[in-house]
Amino acid sequence: MNLTESEALLRRTSFRNNPDLRFQFKLAEKLGMTVAELRSKMPLKEYNQWILLYTLENEERNKEIAMAEAERKKRG
Repeated sequence: MNLTESEALLRRTSFRNNPDLRFQFKLAEKLGMTVAELRSKMPLKEYNQWILLYTLENEERNKEIAMAEAERKKRG
């Protein structure tokens, strides 16, 4: 299969195929900057801490949802 240059670019920049890119856009939006600004201004250590924060928050949210679902099933 021979991909055109634009098809290859789309695959590399697809949010579905690149969760880190998706996170960069979400974080840049939250901080009110462009992705280019985020990449040039934020140290890698801080960026990784943001990833950890979002990961932990997501895990906590999923746990709360699972607990609420279990409680709902228990009640009938």
